[in-house]
Amino acid sequence: MRIMITGGGTGGHTSPAIAAVEELRRRDPQLFAQWVGRHGGFEEGVSVAHSVPFRGLPVEGWPRRNTWRKAWVAAKLAYSVFRAALLIRIFRPQVVLGVGGYVSLPLAWAAQRMGVPTVLHEQNKRLGMANRILAPRAKAILLSYEDTEGEYPRERARVVGNPVRSGFAAPPDQVAARKKLDLDLETPVVLVCGGSQGAHSLNRAMRDVLTHFKAGEAQFLWMTGKNGYAEARQQAGGAQARTCVFRYIDDMAAACAAADLVVSRSGASTTAELAMMGKPSILVPYPHATDNHQEKNARAFEAAGAAEVLLDRECTGEELARRIKALLGAPEQLRAMAAAARRLAKPGAAETLVECILELVFRE
Repeated sequence: MRIMITGGGTGGHTSPAIAAVEELRRRDPQLFAQWVGRHGGFEEGVSVAHSVPFRGLPVEGWPRRNTWRKAWVAAKLAYSVFRAALLIRIFRPQVVLGVGGYVSLPLAWAAQRMGVPTVLHEQNKRLGMANRILAPRAKAILLSYEDTEGEYPRERARVVGNPVRSGFAAPPDQVAARKKLDLDLETPVVLVCGGSQGAHSLNRAMRDVLTHFKAGEAQFLWMTGKNGYAEARQQAGGAQARTCVFRYIDDMAAACAAADLVVSRSGASTTAELAMMGKPSILVPYPHATDNHQEKNARAFEAAGAAEVLLDRECTGEELARRIKALLGAPEQLRAMAAAARRLAKPGAAETLVECILELVFRE
């Protein structure tokens, strides 16, 4: 089969695409795939890491303010659509999978007007702008939530869940994960991560959180992103509680498996992974996310009893430390939150998404 994938900008968009590629390769070892995204974008590194050929476009996000840049961005968008059409003619895909983000717009828009079937996947509780634009002509719209907000043709929509990478579907057990990370087997572990780019507010709060914990009370796995790494290392060096600091955690499934509690942003892929692994969490939504979709994701988990929500403006070291201590001191509550998270998981999401693609391709 020949498939083109488009979308990116964050791990929330790329993770379901990689999960779909893994499942497609399992079913079709002769799969021909090509990823189209932004030159130098986050998705380029992800596609290269997973051996998916990448083609870049000069597309940019639409400026929020009324500036002269809008004309320039519009010109780059038009050129990107033209380039996308050429890529489609050369590659001749049987289907295009769009996973959201403004980078998905040129290829999927061109494909729809060239008669190539498009499948859209929406990870968040509210349909993103690119998917809202593309939805009227899409052959299938695959959703992660039953009550997804936004305008789209309901008769072509189906809830499949948010696919997660294979490592999260079959993670190591907690003991094995702690041994792999050289952690104490008895002391509670808290994983703190701000997503693929890090989170300034979480990093700032964590520097104070460490002063509230003594040795043996907790162990911290702290993923800072590259910008906060040096300062975090310095702060962790003086902490009593054991603290392992990472720019980026390559084996996030193992880190999550080792943890008793996760503190993180609430992007779509993050929440899907927490659900799959049944991890209680404190979610700190990114306040500037488009359409405030991270808070909507977090509130869905809070309503289910799987997480506590701590708004970014309230995320002080003192408040975060208080919540972490309260939850670590309430093992029954942690178990209840873990069970609630597992009930939100859709373990067969990748398989269902791929079934939809195959049904569309071989029915056309």
